[in-house]
Amino acid sequence: MGIFSDLDKKLTDNLYAHGNDLVDPATDLPESVEERVELLMPFVQPEARELVRSQILGLIHEYRNEDSAPSS
Repeated sequence: MGIFSDLDKKLTDNLYAHGNDLVDPATDLPESVEERVELLMPFVQPEARELVRSQILGLIHEYRNEDSAPSS
């Protein structure tokens, strides 16, 4: 049981340290893009802002990656 506990702790620590890179859609977007998205937030209902922000940044991130992928 000790091996699994150690592994679980290491994985958990790693996720806390680097997890945002895995789930944050804006990780590799320029700060100016995030600032522009923030300028849109007053036009979004307060309870929906986090979801809308995440969706916008996710779409930008997705299409930016598709545009930069080498075409075959």
